[in-house]
Parts: sequence; C-alpha cells; structure tokens
Amino acid sequence: MESKWLAMVLVVLSLGSGLCDGCLEEERFALFQLKPFFEFIDYKFQDLINDDSVYEKESSSNCCEWERVECNPISGRVTHLFLNYSSYEKIQYWYLNTSLFLPLVELQNLSLHGNSIAGCVANQGFERLSSKLDKLENLDLSNNHFNNSILASLSQLSSLKSLNLARNVFTRSNPTNGIEMLSKLNNLETLDLSSNRLGNKILSQLDGFASLKSLRLEDCGLKGTLDIQGMFPF
Repeated sequence: MESKWLAMVLVVLSLGSGLCDGCLEEERFALFQLKPFFEFIDYKFQDLINDDSVYEKESSSNCCEWERVECNPISGRVTHLFLNYSSYEKIQYWYLNTSLFLPLVELQNLSLHGNSIAGCVANQGFERLSSKLDKLENLDLSNNHFNNSILASLSQLSSLKSLNLARNVFTRSNPTNGIEMLSKLNNLETLDLSSNRLGNKILSQLDGFASLKSLRLEDCGLKGTLDIQGMFPF
C-alpha cells in the first residue's frame, strides 16, 4: 500500500514540476513571446464610468490569472486566449507568425479580433497549427485585414467548429482561392463572413459545407432576389 501511495505522490510531483506560479512555465514563456505583438496580453482591461477605457498592468505573475487567458484548472495549460484589440496602437498592418502559438497545445479558443493583422509571415500560416493544436475549436479573426491568401491554410484546421472572418478584405474570386476551400472543415458549424466584398458569387461557393448550422453574410454586397432553398445543410 505504501508503495502505491508513493507512486501517486511521484506522479503528482512530476505533473507539477513544469508549473510556474500556477501555469506551465513553457506556456508562460510562449505568452511573453507574443507580447511584442499583443502588448496587452498580461494587462487587465477596465471600463470607466465615463465610457473611456483604461489598461492596468496585471499584478500576478500567474498567467492563468490574467484577464485575457483561461487555463485548464487541472493541467494548468492555456485553453482560451482573448487578444481582442491587444495591439490597437499599431498604425500599420502587420503579419502574424502563428508558430508562436504552437506551445499552447490545449488551446480551444483563440480570438485575434481588431489587431490590424494583414496576413501571415511566409511559411508560418495557420497550417502550422494543424498538427499540434488539434483541440482548437473557435477562431476569431474578425476586424483585421486578412484576404483570400489565408484560406488554404485555414482549411487545414480540421478541428474548427466556429470561424469568424467578418470585417476583413475577402473578395469574390476564382476557385483556386475562394471561400469554398473552407468546406474542407468537416466540423465547421458557424461561419461569419459579414462585411467582406463577396457579392452574389459567394452563394455558389457555400454548397459544400456539410456541417454548417449558422452563416452570416450581412453587408457582403448581395443583390437582387436570392433563391437559397436547398443550398445549405441547415
């Protein structure tokens, strides 16, 4: 019996050996690697009574206590990362290196809304996440400057259930880089394409989405009478 309890204690100690102030040291390091691009990652956001906004520095060194981060309480690994408007002071558009997220292997929700991102660094697109981030279900890229060039890499994130691409610069295009490339995402249930320059042609690119339950197309330049009966699975 004593040997059994000793074994359990050793397992617990081994699991906790990588923890740094409540979160995994390797993931805390990864988050700080993101800080030059998302400067408010370790800040907390407060709304003032006069509707102005203020950012205050987090006092905790435990990354799981940061307002923009959620962790699995058992493993200590990051599961949700909310980086909305975390680089809002950037004047020029910039390119994202997605490999910086690779250490966050239990990441389920990644929100990059409103960060002036124009695309991805060469050979460091979203396809880089497909091998290790197989739990990623929700990806919000809305209100940036992404275009059709990222669609091929997004189509490799097979675990995605929700994808928000609203308010970017996607356009109607030929099949080699059209929205229909996302139909490879067999688990995708929610797709938001609002406020992109897509036009009526987008309708012919959406008939291959087998699992889609919710689709938003407002302000996409659709014109005339549209017959969508039987076009979508939902």
